[in-house]
Amino acid sequence: MKLKSPLDVPNPMRYLVVPSQETETWKEYLVSKGWMERTLSIEIEGSGRAIPLSNLFPNKAPIDLSKFDIIEKNAPIISPNDYLGFLKIKVGEKTYNEFENFWPQSFDQIGELIIIKLEKEVEIFAKEIAQSLLSQNKKATRIFQDLGVHGNFRIRKLNLIGGSEKLGGETKVRENGVEFFVDPTKGYYSPRLATERLETLECAVLLKEKLKRKLKICDAYAGFGPALMPLIKKNGLVDSIFANDLNPEVTTILQKNLIDNNKENINLRITCEDARKLISLNENIGFFDLLLVNLPHSTIEHLPTLIGLLNHSETSVLRAWSIIDSKRLDEVKTQIELLFTSENFSISKIIVEAARTYSPTQVYVKIEVWTN
Repeated sequence: MKLKSPLDVPNPMRYLVVPSQETETWKEYLVSKGWMERTLSIEIEGSGRAIPLSNLFPNKAPIDLSKFDIIEKNAPIISPNDYLGFLKIKVGEKTYNEFENFWPQSFDQIGELIIIKLEKEVEIFAKEIAQSLLSQNKKATRIFQDLGVHGNFRIRKLNLIGGSEKLGGETKVRENGVEFFVDPTKGYYSPRLATERLETLECAVLLKEKLKRKLKICDAYAGFGPALMPLIKKNGLVDSIFANDLNPEVTTILQKNLIDNNKENINLRITCEDARKLISLNENIGFFDLLLVNLPHSTIEHLPTLIGLLNHSETSVLRAWSIIDSKRLDEVKTQIELLFTSENFSISKIIVEAARTYSPTQVYVKIEVWTN
């Protein structure tokens, strides 16, 4: 969620319009040059994104930015009762202005939790930042500082800087019309992937129409089950669900979420093991119509041990996500095609496309493979 600033800004403002998938790349570039107005949010502009430009941006765009449009639009009207407005009052105008380039401009809100990254220069104001966020966000009960990813399960290390410690990290979220529990202190969850999960539902509906029966679904790295929630809630869509995750603290919540939302008494199997070993059970081989694989940093590496779970005798679908070098899209597509061919699958459709930018050189890729 992007925040607004209480600072005065000129109207209209100049904005650089870039392709959506390249937003982070050009944002980082502009920040490094001091050319981004960090007190304003990035806005949607048609199919692209409009990045606010600071007064330091040259009157004539540099050559490397000349391919992009620069537009003028009024900066958003700022409420005096926003987070930064409260913060300015708490720390005082002099201190606020001294650190104006370091105050956090964005955060993630997950249910009743707010997760925010702090620059080291303003960590001493963590309490004031948390109090300001709580004063603006009536739904929020806890504020956590994000200290980065750690451990084998790539969990965000979170430090409570505001709210009650007794409440822990568990919270209820509502996504795509379904309520379920997550705990970012125990496992990974991102509300930013909600659209991808809705696309999985749309894909499953199409597959059911083709097969003319309910689906057998496997989520090999299910986490708290966000990808399964809209599937299990769709009337008449699912015959059975096999949900697996290696993190035992996550699978406890996963089980609760699936049981709470299982209104059609769908057959559920929930396990906690290395997904690469699922194929060792005979009952899993060639059993599933829809296979979900979301372990972005290792998906491509793990696929050879997983696609044998897909049904060979009828149409089946793989939906997967991976983080790869932006120049490797065609290479990865060919790699997946060869993998399916080696397992005697016939492919009717394959999609390998960048869904969003992950870093200046990497993209978060959506993979979808339909077999005959």
